[in-house]
Amino acid sequence: MENLFLYLLKASGLLVMFFMAYHFLLRRETFFSANRWFLLAGLVTSVVLPLITFKKIIWVEAQPEMYTYSGNIPMQTIAEPQGFEINWYWVFAGVYALGMLVLLLRFLFDFKNLRSVLKGKTITQQADFKLIDVDEKVAPFSYFNYIVYNSDLFDQAELAHILAHEKVHCEQRHSIDVLIARIFCIAFWYNPFIWLYKKAMLQNLEFIADNEALKQIEDKKSYQITLLKATTHQNCVAITNPFYQSLIKKRIVMLNKNQSKKWNSWKYALIVPVLAAFLLYFQVNVIAQEKQGAPFNFNRDGLSVTIDKNTTDQELKAASEKAKSEGVTLKFSKVKRNSAGEITGIKAVYKDKAGNSGTSQTSGDEPIKPMRFFKDDNGQIGFGNAKQIRIIKKGNHTSDDEGEDIEIHTIVAEAPEAPEPPEAVEPTEAPEAPEAPELPSDKHIIIKKIKDKNGKISITVNGETMDLDVDKIVNDALADTNFSFNFSSDDTDEEIAEEMKKAKIHIEKIRPQMERAKRDMERRKPEMEEARRQMEEARRDMEDARQEMENARKEMEQARKDLEMQKAQLKQSKKK
Repeated sequence: MENLFLYLLKASGLLVMFFMAYHFLLRRETFFSANRWFLLAGLVTSVVLPLITFKKIIWVEAQPEMYTYSGNIPMQTIAEPQGFEINWYWVFAGVYALGMLVLLLRFLFDFKNLRSVLKGKTITQQADFKLIDVDEKVAPFSYFNYIVYNSDLFDQAELAHILAHEKVHCEQRHSIDVLIARIFCIAFWYNPFIWLYKKAMLQNLEFIADNEALKQIEDKKSYQITLLKATTHQNCVAITNPFYQSLIKKRIVMLNKNQSKKWNSWKYALIVPVLAAFLLYFQVNVIAQEKQGAPFNFNRDGLSVTIDKNTTDQELKAASEKAKSEGVTLKFSKVKRNSAGEITGIKAVYKDKAGNSGTSQTSGDEPIKPMRFFKDDNGQIGFGNAKQIRIIKKGNHTSDDEGEDIEIHTIVAEAPEAPEPPEAVEPTEAPEAPEAPELPSDKHIIIKKIKDKNGKISITVNGETMDLDVDKIVNDALADTNFSFNFSSDDTDEEIAEEMKKAKIHIEKIRPQMERAKRDMERRKPEMEEARRQMEEARRDMEDARQEMENARKEMEQARKDLEMQKAQLKQSKKK
């Protein structure tokens, strides 16, 4: 919406600029045909030039990336909900659309009036022109090849002057200029200069027709008298070229004015530097871009490699060599570039001495977004930023239970490239998992692993002992999609890491079953709703039937009483 208003503002500014150039430099010149094309060019330029933009790149020094870790959980600021606020862009858009609608309806109404004037009239064909002699007292006008006039209002000489004038309008297709001016008045109705612009265009068209008609008329004075006489018949249709136009005095002045000198045509060139200045100041998009030196940087947190669309093959090679010096094998392959040399596809694979590995691949027609590989001093490695969960060995100690303490910290920085895993849907018939221990409010957990003499492993969480059912524990832990794990041989022992990897694989295996269960529930939901509705209807039917049976019982009881009464009466009558 904001771009639309900016475009309208720029287009309106160009319209004002062309009108000012015509008003102060060209309107007194007799270059009528040249002025016509200048004014039309102004309209076209005003709508096209704001759409042309140029890109200018300013190279700036690249800023080093700094990634720090803190064991503390930072405060999270939540924006308070805002109150009701008026969107002025939509208000202005509504006013603008309403103005356009009103003017468009008026435009269509003018077409209807023109059609009513031309409908059912006798047409006289004269060469390429269609002459229509009407009975209404209207000013003579032309519309494309139609020329409409009332012959009773003028003598033969005056009528000849009028036809000569209107034929110029028809031959030079001046009706197209009139329609274009009306359309621009609808689109830019809010700009007062567009109405002055339209008036200047129509007036210049009359100058052209007067000038060309006088080339065929010997008596200039008689033609001017015809102009004055036509002022008494001012009824005309708005979208036509009427013989009478306001400001008759200016037309007569132009008829008697000497031809402008040709060297005055230099005034048209003055608009060129103004248009160039408009392009330079308003149509240049300045883009700041970091200089691409080596695509890696170091800080106290370790190695960071950033690959973007402008990274060269030499920089990719240098990044791989530098990562190798840090004990990491980093390889780039399947590099694709477009015609501009920008990377549109790349595959990156890393592996370190501890056995950690990962892959990041992107491919498409558009240039890639920046991709970052990192390795910090805390042992974290991967694409993007640090994960949310990291597991750090607190230390080993010798005891009867051979226990190890593991401390878990949370890190708020989440990898921007890694999307959150989909929320796990609980299957309908899955057995209920044991309730996981509640995490403390400070998210600081002490986990202790205990192995007995038989080799059985148990785990205590903040002093609470629980069985080592790894599958259920990991399922419950990974059900919270806000957590992710980054395994490293330096972070935990091989047994726990292996069990957790198996648990993760098990989750991935049952995920399709969970998805199918969810889809099956969604599919059966309409059937369940229909069954519930039918049961409700059946309950109402049973209630109605019960009520009817109760009424029938009452009626039978009343009939029995009536029958008993009739029997008693019959016995009494027999005794008598």
